[in-house]
Amino acid sequence: MSMRPDRPSTSGPLGAEELRSLLERGYADTSVRFLARAWRCQPEAETLIAAVDDTSLRPLDPASLTELERAVFWLLQERGGRARGENLRRDLLLRGFGESEPTLASLIAAGLLIPIPAAADHDCDIEVLLERGSFLQHDLALTPATLANLDATPDALNIDVPTFNDVTIEPTVSSVDDLELNLLHLASLIRRDPLKLNKDGTPNRRSLARAARGISMPGQLGEVAGDLDLHDPQQLDYLTFLAALGRELGILGPDGDRYRTGDAALAEHFHAPGPERDRRLGEALQRLRYWNEVESVRLAEMTLRGADDQHFSQRESTGEPLIGARGFVLSVLRRASVREWASVAAITELCTQIDRQYLDRTLSKMAGQCEPAQFIDAMIERTLSWSGLMQFGRTDDNQRVARLSPRGARALGLEGSEIPAPQGGCLIVQPNFEVMVFLDNAPVSVLHELYRVGERRKLSDRVATFQLAAESVQRGYSLGASATALVKLLNTFGHTPVPEAVAFQLNDWERVHQRLTIHRQGVLLRHPDPERFDMIIGQLEHDLRESNHRAIRLGARDAFVTTAEHDAIRRAAEAHPSLSLSSTGAPSRTLYFVDPLVVMADPYELDVVTQVELGYLTDVLEDESSPRSRFFALNMEKIRTRFPDEPLNQIVAFLDARCPGGLPTGQALRLQAELDRPARAHLAEQLIVLSFEDRLSADRFAGLEEAPDLIERRLGQLHFVIAADARDLLDEILEETGLTLAKSPFDRDE
Repeated sequence: MSMRPDRPSTSGPLGAEELRSLLERGYADTSVRFLARAWRCQPEAETLIAAVDDTSLRPLDPASLTELERAVFWLLQERGGRARGENLRRDLLLRGFGESEPTLASLIAAGLLIPIPAAADHDCDIEVLLERGSFLQHDLALTPATLANLDATPDALNIDVPTFNDVTIEPTVSSVDDLELNLLHLASLIRRDPLKLNKDGTPNRRSLARAARGISMPGQLGEVAGDLDLHDPQQLDYLTFLAALGRELGILGPDGDRYRTGDAALAEHFHAPGPERDRRLGEALQRLRYWNEVESVRLAEMTLRGADDQHFSQRESTGEPLIGARGFVLSVLRRASVREWASVAAITELCTQIDRQYLDRTLSKMAGQCEPAQFIDAMIERTLSWSGLMQFGRTDDNQRVARLSPRGARALGLEGSEIPAPQGGCLIVQPNFEVMVFLDNAPVSVLHELYRVGERRKLSDRVATFQLAAESVQRGYSLGASATALVKLLNTFGHTPVPEAVAFQLNDWERVHQRLTIHRQGVLLRHPDPERFDMIIGQLEHDLRESNHRAIRLGARDAFVTTAEHDAIRRAAEAHPSLSLSSTGAPSRTLYFVDPLVVMADPYELDVVTQVELGYLTDVLEDESSPRSRFFALNMEKIRTRFPDEPLNQIVAFLDARCPGGLPTGQALRLQAELDRPARAHLAEQLIVLSFEDRLSADRFAGLEEAPDLIERRLGQLHFVIAADARDLLDEILEETGLTLAKSPFDRDE
């Protein structure tokens, strides 16, 4: 075991005692010779130790220093004479001085910066560090002599270090608070009216318009309301961003062809402490899978008609290849601790230059070309801006600057980012059951509770107005709220006590609500013979006696069973063909067409109604089936027997509700051919079709006096089939009216 003392630790310049320790146990002999050449002295320990304080060996000529060299010395002097190489490079990039690695290497070669070996390094070779470029992973220190020379020549450090004091916040800036309000609002509307997804996974426009009522666009004080335009690429894109982020947070989730609200996850997230919510937000933004910022920026350069619908799809994980790149950018911002204003261009360069190879390698996994700077700009302008993790502003000379917001810093785990929690007195309960909430002082947990029991009617100037009504309050009670807790919350955070009439009504609505029992899943049973039905129900009650479920009589021929899973229901249906079943919940989408009129299903995933009905409608293909994959061929005679009235419509409705994405169009046409008549169509060749760019021009064309002799048929709003023998007449009209023919078809109208 070595008896040599441990090296003295220091955060200042490289002093004589530390150098002595490093020469004994740290530097290789090649490093000793390297320092001797740089300092122009003999390669002996005592000579080098004496040279540490000799100001004549390394004089500084201010006129000979570049702007970047002066910046290096200025930062080192500010830090007491020592800094980690990679941190020094990072800070220079962030302050707009550009890439400094070659300059740092030249200062090391000149003996003005000394790489300090790591604690476990007993054979450090400075020349090897320079050759490999690994000196950035070491502390770089000045000597006392160099520091003394700097102090003696203060003009050497007269550099223009950018500072941003008078910054005007951009009017379009968003905040994490705005984002949380939008997520709460979106989840509350989707809870009542699930968001429908098209077959390609894109949100259905009409359904999305209902779900987006009251959303605020980034930087907007009030809600979009009547200005909502889903043909605006940025509005549609922002709503897609919200939906994708809600999915990553667990507050929204796909259910077949719908997006639904995860009420348990919603309550857990918005009742979590602020630091925990911010941490989750940072993680969710990094792993966004169903939206990506690069395509988002590209959308701003095109009309929605030219946009790639894949970007809006909630089934295409276009953002997954960017997860690593996002994590890298967030890591750089965390290490750089960008809490003071910095140039946006400098932030982009910092993220680009720190590890260019990693970004190139990560971005190569993304479909389409994407340069590191392009991705970083997109992440800053979209992900970090729309989420509120970064704030943006303009200086007096119109330079764009940015910094982490307080909650953004906390989301990245930076210390010293404590944010005072909002205090009470944030709402006013009025006798007409309206609740006015002052958002700047309202805890998000209070907003969550109000969204559970009320409906937001208005948002303007940081004030939201909620309406409490019997339907909305009882919906909240079904989600776990109670009158006692609600009145307590309104009193705790209200400027004045809850009016007595309001408190009484909230309790009365709970009394009425408690009389209701809601069963989310179950099966309705019906039988034409009341006496036979009595016997069936008696057997069911016997079979269910040891379970938590029961059969409830609704009438002589009707009953409700509070489960759709118990095997007794299937046995009853198979034993009594006249017994009809219908599920009260949405059936599982477990049927997959594998051939014309042949479906496949996993029997363990089938709900009891589907399982029973398949027995009445199909023939099992035993030779092709296995215990986990059953194949069923649709039998037209069985279908007509089971559905004597409108067999086509009823079988289509049955299958459409049970196939992922709905009944395939080709199978629907085949069923029509088998159960009704084949679809009829006419194929015309060598037609003349005239298409207009806009509807007004098309309507005027249709109103021409010659139209009856010219137009054979109108196709939709913009297209006309021209009679085959009317080409000459068409040419005359084109010349008379001044119509010009485009060389290529117009974009398809939405």
